[in-house]
Amino acid sequence: MSDAEVTSRVVINLLLIAVGYLIKRIGLISRDEGRVLNRLVLYVTLPAMNLKVVSGADLSWAMLALPLLFLVAGIMASIVGRWRGQVLALSRQDMGTFVVSFCGVMGALAYPFAEAAFGDEGVRTVAISDLGNAIAIFAFAYYLSFHYSNKEDFNLRQILKKVALFFPLHAFLLAMVLNLASVGLYGLPAGLIDGLAVMNSPLMLLALGVYLEIDVSRDEGKILMTQLLAKYAVGALVAAFAVTLLPFRGPTRAMIFLLPLMPTSLSTLLYSVEQELNPRLAAMFISLTMLVSLVITTVTVLGFRDVF
Repeated sequence: MSDAEVTSRVVINLLLIAVGYLIKRIGLISRDEGRVLNRLVLYVTLPAMNLKVVSGADLSWAMLALPLLFLVAGIMASIVGRWRGQVLALSRQDMGTFVVSFCGVMGALAYPFAEAAFGDEGVRTVAISDLGNAIAIFAFAYYLSFHYSNKEDFNLRQILKKVALFFPLHAFLLAMVLNLASVGLYGLPAGLIDGLAVMNSPLMLLALGVYLEIDVSRDEGKILMTQLLAKYAVGALVAAFAVTLLPFRGPTRAMIFLLPLMPTSLSTLLYSVEQELNPRLAAMFISLTMLVSLVITTVTVLGFRDVF
């Protein structure tokens, strides 16, 4: 793919996010209604994309170690978040949102740019790596949200059930079975999966634009800057570790560099609402880190794609 084609596709990605933000600003859709788009992506188009790219990929043991890396990274980042939150002397609700915001990243943002710059190989890397990231978010971050809430109905079985019934995980496991059995997708099933996979990036980017919110008060600035600096410091360390010590080159190396630098997970907002923490703070964490990660991703893809 030529540099001009990659540039065009990246610019289109950015414009789709802008369109999502615009339709929210003019009142065509609200942020709460944006959850419908998010659920369509999470439970329909993203599993289809993962099934398409993983089932036919050449896998290695080193590649299969990536989920473990990003699971551990999410847990370690939340420990750093707790330490930085204690320095800020936050309230329990604010502390909960702050710590959860460190656990895992918004892997969704990486998919469209991986597809635009690196095709199926880039998407495959994100899909495999994001499995560990998703477990960190839907298990450990979910536990943390309960820990800092005022609710007393925490149940370990509920967390295990949430992970076990996570449909994208089922799609990934099915893709692995098909891959190991050397079973390809043909005919109508392949056509249906391809059709859903094609919709993944546009829907994902529109949903991200709907969630974008830029409204920061002066009192919240210190908390936001502390989160931003600590989150990207941890992300940079994980990225440096991944590209230095893991035996990858090309698109795979580029995406394991970028994935730790993705924004705060959307689940931070969902958990903050569910557990009555601080949804406003969660929305600002997501929006600010989304803007920073968009800059990092765009510059890396357009300026340094061939370095990897």
